[in-house]
Amino acid sequence: MDFIVKDILSGELVPVLLGTSPEAMQTARRFFRTYGVVSHLFCARVPLRMRLTCCVRFHPIRTGRLMMTALTDFAAQLGNADIILYLIPCTVEASNFVWQNRAELERRYVVANRQEMQKVWFGDRAAGEGRA
Repeated sequence: MDFIVKDILSGELVPVLLGTSPEAMQTARRFFRTYGVVSHLFCARVPLRMRLTCCVRFHPIRTGRLMMTALTDFAAQLGNADIILYLIPCTVEASNFVWQNRAELERRYVVANRQEMQKVWFGDRAAGEGRA
């Protein structure tokens, strides 16, 4: 699979989001506003209303079985770069996929844990609510 990676700079944090959801789009916007980086969203299909955004590069993967191959290929294309691939599942299905394949994914990605996902999805307000 061929991915557009020419816009990724050395030393950069690269958010890799899994699944189409409002949280995925909010997360991508938050990364773009805060760090000025474009997120890469791997999903089954891209809804029309989400296509017109500059903070996300979409990577449509038609079947779930190809997701691991796509993620592996994406990381391999960036293998020589000095970057951090930060994997964030944004749906329940994506979370299940990540937990089932965690050992393989952690070879190439920094995988968000549940508390980090809550903070990334919902911002700092979730971190405060989680401690109460």
